[in-house]
Amino acid sequence: MNRLPFPLLLALAIVLAPVVAPTAARAQLMQTPDTDFLEMVKNGRTDDVGRAVTRGQSPNTSDSSGRTAIMYAAAAGYVEIIQLLVNNKANFRMKDRQGRSAVYWAAATGQEDALALLLELGASASEADRQGTTPLMVAARRGFDGIVKRLLDAKADINATDHTGRTALMWSQESRNPKVAQLLKQAGAR
Repeated sequence: MNRLPFPLLLALAIVLAPVVAPTAARAQLMQTPDTDFLEMVKNGRTDDVGRAVTRGQSPNTSDSSGRTAIMYAAAAGYVEIIQLLVNNKANFRMKDRQGRSAVYWAAATGQEDALALLLELGASASEADRQGTTPLMVAARRGFDGIVKRLLDAKADINATDHTGRTALMWSQESRNPKVAQLLKQAGAR
């Protein structure tokens, strides 16, 4: 049987190691305290989030898309985490790279309690993203009548237009919830 010389075997092992290393091990090498913190938030681990912030983790930590911990908490409806982050100086008015705020993410995912808390804290109900899309538009498009009502109660700009000229009422036609269009029309949408 022919055997490869040890130096050649060693060289092959070094060259091939990154290719054959287990995926989990490579993923672990890419973990940072910031990504670990955002994973805690995404998974609703309130106690761990609290401990991390107490140890000095910034409550305004964001990922490569600019989404902050509070945006992830809002999108998932983790009201306790939102409150914990705000109590530790998280900026709930920050926007991601697309210009979307925590209010936008709560509205886009139908998280009424998270939206209510953010609005109570003073967040804007009408702030548009880079395409001109407002939380009211995204909620109307997705058929979230409870979110639409809450945004209307918070004086969201009902006739704002996005960069294509569409209003929340126009967007509501994509949802299959006629109650959304009815709410918008009753509030004076055109």
